[in-house]
Amino acid sequence: MNIYRTKKTVGTIILHLVVAFIGLIMLFPFIWMILGSFKYNKDVLSIPVNLLPPEWNFASYKNAFAAGPFGRYYLNSVIVLVFALVINVVTCTTSGYGLAKFKFKGRDFFFTLILSTLMIPIQTIVVPLFVLISKMKLVNTYAGIIIPLSLSGFGVFLMRQFFYSVPDELLEAARIDGAGEFYIFRKISIPISTVAIISLTIFHSQYVWKNLLWPLVVATKTNLRTLTVGISLFSGVFFTPYPEQLAMSVSACIPIVVLFIFLSKYFIRGTAMTGIKG
Repeated sequence: MNIYRTKKTVGTIILHLVVAFIGLIMLFPFIWMILGSFKYNKDVLSIPVNLLPPEWNFASYKNAFAAGPFGRYYLNSVIVLVFALVINVVTCTTSGYGLAKFKFKGRDFFFTLILSTLMIPIQTIVVPLFVLISKMKLVNTYAGIIIPLSLSGFGVFLMRQFFYSVPDELLEAARIDGAGEFYIFRKISIPISTVAIISLTIFHSQYVWKNLLWPLVVATKTNLRTLTVGISLFSGVFFTPYPEQLAMSVSACIPIVVLFIFLSKYFIRGTAMTGIKG
């Protein structure tokens, strides 16, 4: 018995060390980015590479905000994220609920069609999507950025998988009591699916916040640029100010990191309940 416990303890320690090592490898680029934001420009790309700044530069963040409309980029990203997220949650929950709890002709076909969109890279549809948005006269508007980023085939799949776990007997009991379908959806299904909705919120927030290609294509005006576009186009007259660029990148990571920290337990529970493994 003691030998078994010793082997189990040693195995657990080894497993924790391996996980910690992999975690450090994944965290290294972020650590380098944070420390690089406190270096001077000459030290960022110096050879040999120094992880710690030889001289600490605490003016990078102030210079980054003073160098351009960085605050406006931040505001634009927040506006796009909030509206895209609200639209996405509404469309995905209603679509997922309908595909899971209602039987109608063509249901499986529509669900297969929605899933097929996951296999189409965004790069292949940028041109026709831009032509469509242009004909709708939504180029250089918030709506032109938000609407394409609001739809998610993965979100529909996620919510459908969760609603399948909601007992049909519970919904039937509500119908027998005289409750309407919208009341059942709003008062019974939605409260039960809170964990899945939080998971969807984290997934889609990350997708919208870090998206670069579509905002870069559809918004050419400076006052409509999002944070990712602003960072990618940020440069000096004769050189690239790397510390300021890294400072902007660190600032851009903060909202998503904070969101995940506060909602991580719901995220893990939600992905487990929907059967998604990553």
